[in-house]
Amino acid sequence: MKINNKIIALVFSSALVACNNAPETAVDATDAQEVNAETAEAATYTVNTSTEEVVWEGYKTFALGDSHNGTIEVSEGSFIVEGDQLVGGSFIIDMTSINDLDLAESPEYKAKLEGHLKSGDFFAVDSFPTAKFEITAAEAVAAGDTSGATHNISGNLTLRGITKNVTIPAMVEMTDAGINFATPEFVIDRSQWNVKFRSTSFSEFADIAKDNIIDNNIKLSVKLSATKA
Repeated sequence: MKINNKIIALVFSSALVACNNAPETAVDATDAQEVNAETAEAATYTVNTSTEEVVWEGYKTFALGDSHNGTIEVSEGSFIVEGDQLVGGSFIIDMTSINDLDLAESPEYKAKLEGHLKSGDFFAVDSFPTAKFEITAAEAVAAGDTSGATHNISGNLTLRGITKNVTIPAMVEMTDAGINFATPEFVIDRSQWNVKFRSTSFSEFADIAKDNIIDNNIKLSVKLSATKA
């Protein structure tokens, strides 16, 4: 996925947005919700994985400027449409493809960071090689909404084997060519998916030095396109 038609800019901030850099839209995670069953009238649109990807960016909480960024590939996905309304869909993120971009000129450090992000400290990709977002509801925003979003999208986000439901704003556009789906920037709390490293939410890091704390916030934005199957 490439960040033009790139899915997420799902900025799967693997991490770690500094508090004072966190976007305005914070997302609460709740228990997983039931996914609506498809009907005979539903049409499927396939996500264009060759031009989409997850973009992530991470920060320490108190060490401004200490950040990393990169990409994660989306391996498959689809949207479900009834009439002209988005009613469902999902996409799968290949966590084994975590790629750092800012250390490209330092191959040794790049490989070290990527290996750490894939380890049990963060996303434990040996045990959980994929993450998944599955839409559970799509509601048009209220009249007069000025956010730029057309819908509030609720979905089950599965990460490290833990599934939580989140609701995010999104711009959904139906065209002759298919569907364009994009979100403004939002954040989720990584600790709710048991991503522990240097998070003071967990006892083993309760006494960590201030400059080493990695914030719980994960900064995310999503951009996807799909064509009719």
